Amino acid sequence: MNGPRLRLCGALILLPTLVLLLSGWSVLFSAEGAVATIVQFALLAAGLAMVYRGENPRADAGG
Repeated sequence: MNGPRLRLCGALILLPTLVLLLSGWSVLFSAEGAVATIVQFALLAAGLAMVYRGENPRADAGG
């Protein structure tokens, strides 16, 4: 994936995850709120990693 697409995918993961995490929906839709919260934190990490990789593309190995 190229940089803009990585940033877009990361943002599409981050936005709903943050909304759900901050609104407390993890407690509403699961017997154990901790499990849903852990999943949401994992999604946050994945989204942030995708945005970071989109902002900082790898340099080419060949000179």
